[in-house]
Amino acid sequence: MKKKIILGVLFLLPIFIVLLLLFTNHNYTPLPVIKNNVADLVNYESIEKRDSIQFEGKITILGFLGDNVKNRKINVLNLNQKIYKRFSGFKHFQLVMLVTSGQEEEIKNLKQEISRFSDELQYWNFLVVDKAELNRIFLGLESPLALDPYGSSDYMYIIDKDKNLRGRFDDRSKVEIREGAPTYMLHGYNTTIISDLSGKMTDDLRILFVEYRGKKSDKRRQEDLKK
Repeated sequence: MKKKIILGVLFLLPIFIVLLLLFTNHNYTPLPVIKNNVADLVNYESIEKRDSIQFEGKITILGFLGDNVKNRKINVLNLNQKIYKRFSGFKHFQLVMLVTSGQEEEIKNLKQEISRFSDELQYWNFLVVDKAELNRIFLGLESPLALDPYGSSDYMYIIDKDKNLRGRFDDRSKVEIREGAPTYMLHGYNTTIISDLSGKMTDDLRILFVEYRGKKSDKRRQEDLKK
């Protein structure tokens, strides 16, 4: 009798787990939408000569290098080490860095440095825009953060497949919450702070990928039920 019970449990347990995964809701909190429908790219030239670089349909890391590429090199290298290496294998993922005209040689040197640490750069996109276009895209984020006089910033942004800016409504640390500090939002991720990249940005990107994976599974399940 004991053997029969054990065999029954071993047979039924995997079935129970599969059913549980299929019919239970995803147990996570989606990454908040901070701004809906951000401005899309219009007037740009791809240094990589790629066609149609857009936010829609992609999970995008957006950065502003302006005409200050040389001094923003550490930001890009930090992003490469802590984010690109983790997520470059995911479909529909891209990094878009906006630069102004005259920075092509600096970008060439920067890409050579990146290639020392990464086997391939297919998800990196360096786009040349004029200052008016760069400012238009930045203002479309409605971020309280500012660009420097060169049109660049330490902060980079997560834009989802539906062209929404993602972030956090409450970015307080556990200590700040315990001490009753007022809430403040997270619009962009500071690429000079390694903990922002390996902690906050990495966690938030994982949540976003899980969210889209869940949506895809739900859609497929609904189609199967219709059939």
